[in-house]
Amino acid sequence: MTQTDDAITQFNHGHQEEGIQAAVHDIDAHPHDPQRYSVLATMLITVRAYDQATTLITRALGLFPDNPELRYSWGLLAYAQQDLQDALARLLPLTDVHADVPMSLRGDAAYMVALCYNDLGQSARALAFAMTAHDVNPRAHDAVILMANILLALGEFNSAVDTLAPLINAHDPQIDFAYGMALSAAGRDGSKYLDAARKADPALFADQRGKVKDIARFLQLRHADDETEGHQDA
Repeated sequence: MTQTDDAITQFNHGHQEEGIQAAVHDIDAHPHDPQRYSVLATMLITVRAYDQATTLITRALGLFPDNPELRYSWGLLAYAQQDLQDALARLLPLTDVHADVPMSLRGDAAYMVALCYNDLGQSARALAFAMTAHDVNPRAHDAVILMANILLALGEFNSAVDTLAPLINAHDPQIDFAYGMALSAAGRDGSKYLDAARKADPALFADQRGKVKDIARFLQLRHADDETEGHQDA
């Protein structure tokens, strides 16, 4: 296990301060490796140490101005602070097919661009970049879930169902939750998948409970509208 791996393992297992300190020591031991700066930057962004992350990324970009991983971290920092226009300015160049960017990182950048546009209320652009992220990395579930959520927001409920359907055997609570939501929004029974998500990841279900209530309210309103139209037709 490398020093970088050790730092990441500690951080991901809840020992965030130890992981950050290990990443700092890793940089001190390998000051000419840009990846190590990117790892530490991601950790600092995760714990919302934005000032420290800014200082680190600025220093690293001074040393490695064209490194795509550092530029991606720079974009993540802007997004984390909800500086969405800055995030787009930093991330969009990484999605260019002609840029010298690893394919997986291009997919990650496309996903983050989709999140930016979604937060800005530009659903069509968000959907386009989410689709690009999925095309670049078909195994990544986050892009598919984002696509489905955007389609739900646009009222394209059956399209959301169709988008998620190929992944329902993945045993991923996020997929189960999104699929159950899409089915419910389309007027079908999504309780099986919502229950599976609740059992597999109660914290996720509790966090997303507001969406379930919103769908329930929507279905009640739609039912009321259908009844009204039925009375009018009669």
